[in-house]
Amino acid sequence: MRQWAYEIVYRTMEQKQYSDRLFHKIVKKKGDFSAQEKRFLKRLSYGTIERCVELDAILAHFSKVPVRKMTPSVRTVLRMALYEIRFMDQIPRAVSCNEAVELLKMKEGLKHTGFVNGVLRTMLREGDSVDLKSWERVSLPKPLYDHFVSQYGKKTALKIGEAFLQNNQDVTLHIDSSKISREDFEEKLRSEKIEVKNAHYMPDALIASRVEDVASLPGYEEGWFFVQDESSMLPVSCAGIKPGDEVLDVCSAPGGKAMHALLCLQGKGLLSARDIRPDKVEKIEENIRRMGYRNVHCKVWDGTIPDPDWKNRADVVMADVPCSGMGIIGRKPEIKYHALEISTSLVPVQRQIVESSVEMLKPGGTLIYSTCTIHQAENEENVKWMVSQLGLEPMPLTPYLPDALNNKMTAWGMLQMLPGLQKSDGFFVAKLRKPL
Repeated sequence: MRQWAYEIVYRTMEQKQYSDRLFHKIVKKKGDFSAQEKRFLKRLSYGTIERCVELDAILAHFSKVPVRKMTPSVRTVLRMALYEIRFMDQIPRAVSCNEAVELLKMKEGLKHTGFVNGVLRTMLREGDSVDLKSWERVSLPKPLYDHFVSQYGKKTALKIGEAFLQNNQDVTLHIDSSKISREDFEEKLRSEKIEVKNAHYMPDALIASRVEDVASLPGYEEGWFFVQDESSMLPVSCAGIKPGDEVLDVCSAPGGKAMHALLCLQGKGLLSARDIRPDKVEKIEENIRRMGYRNVHCKVWDGTIPDPDWKNRADVVMADVPCSGMGIIGRKPEIKYHALEISTSLVPVQRQIVESSVEMLKPGGTLIYSTCTIHQAENEENVKWMVSQLGLEPMPLTPYLPDALNNKMTAWGMLQMLPGLQKSDGFFVAKLRKPL
């Protein structure tokens, strides 16, 4: 298993690939991993990626060679071994050291094995308790930690970092209550020994734990539910979509918000769901087919370009724009290592999508703008731009939200969910109206 974990960690950290795609590709290719082996693979690989800042700070204490100057294979093996030693208590420490040396032999022969063995043995002998700085304790790159501090203060920045590390990979199931009640669905899940609890904010959702394969859950083929995080339910909940509306979802994949909107339409009206890549649109269509929904048209379309067929037509446009993803670091830990780099370049694209969306929105229609980031330039500052440059009018979110989420910000048409403060991923949603 360690050699496959190595591939995930190495390719993610050294080649900037995506850990979840690598994991699923390996599991699919091998095809014979047991459930226990898959759990071990995921924990070791994802955990190492998640804790790299902390692990590197500890390695720097015991190694004369700076971590950044190590050979990539050595750096990867040491990170994995240290993660096992600190966070996987069921594995004897000596075993972790021996396995690290053997793994490096597979990759590099005898080269560097003495160095790796020496660093790990010294660590075992002296203990791995090191005085860590605040950003190292929550394993955030210092520039990203400093950025969170500048926007939210040190206390909140630490809460955000701690929340990312506590993400337990639960799955939130959005129930189609026209097919089964939440109570009956919960009973079905419990009868299959699935750990389940009520969602924190949304009434038609359940949170399931330790789900190996969503497709194996009761009701999957029947379309009783679709996977959607609670924070991702907020845009449609706030949109006020009603039967008969014409709704445009411009960045729709994988289709959660589109299916939520279809629930609100109740078979009346029309939804156009689109995304820029054919494979993404195929995923939307696959999900909608499983749920059995109609009154929907899926289309490959670039959200930065207005669709002339929809000029001044949509009652509601949902623009869940591409973003830096700083709010979902707990689920996709590698985001933290490049989020700041890409965030600035995304703002112009986000604004292009909004401008295009407004052209397709009818006078008096509603624009729902959302991201899965906690970066103010992509969120509040973009909304200020929409108001000043496009003449859009903020609409209160307060009537659509549970009391636990309402505040001064929601009265002004915006909601920022922060990990550690709310029980969710980081997410932003704003509601604006096109003037008549």
